[in-house]
Amino acid sequence: MWTIDQIADAIAESINRENLRLRDEDAVVGVDGLDETSIHPVLESSLKALGFGVWREFPFPTPKQRRAKNSERERCDLVLTQDPGLPVIDLVEIDKREHELEGTLFAPVAEQAATIKGTRPEEALWLEVKVCGQYEFVSGVPVPNTAYTTGVVLAPATDIKKLAKERAIAEAASVLVLFATDEETARHDLQIAVHKWLDKSLPIRSPSISITPIDERIGNTVAAVCVTPVKTKFEY
Repeated sequence: MWTIDQIADAIAESINRENLRLRDEDAVVGVDGLDETSIHPVLESSLKALGFGVWREFPFPTPKQRRAKNSERERCDLVLTQDPGLPVIDLVEIDKREHELEGTLFAPVAEQAATIKGTRPEEALWLEVKVCGQYEFVSGVPVPNTAYTTGVVLAPATDIKKLAKERAIAEAASVLVLFATDEETARHDLQIAVHKWLDKSLPIRSPSISITPIDERIGNTVAAVCVTPVKTKFEY
């Protein structure tokens, strides 16, 4: 249902457009100076342009046996739906409504009364996003990233594990936006990262990589988008 190549290309295109926008504005900081929080709305705009519904910071479908407070629940960076008019159904909210109806006159029809119209979690695409650069700003100064390996390998690995454990999710992917000195370096480092994930037996499928040039400001000249599908525990 989801074409990962299309998602990777759309994200790379969003980075390219943001690079051009910042160039036209004569911005002091380029696209590789944006943090993850600033990158999310950039990605959202391109994905919406493809006709997808995009839901940012949407809570994961926590198992029903524990009714966690909203503030306690982990949230997914971006959740995509095929129908932009139908939000993702929050299974925890449904469970809460059913629980509230227990013991009332509406108990016999609790499940029907609690139903919310929308896209079921297994029909959506759940994306966790990480951003890393070979060169980054530290205290406003561009320097080589001393945590580069962590950003390329370990941070996405954490996202993969998080997505894989969700039983209500069928389609998920880790997204890494990597700002690098050149395309050769980006592809080489991403290949190493994927091999390390496989060596750790992380449940992934073949990634899609899309690369776009960016203006060189601090040492990076390309943005490489790596979208890696994750095998979840969902049971059809």
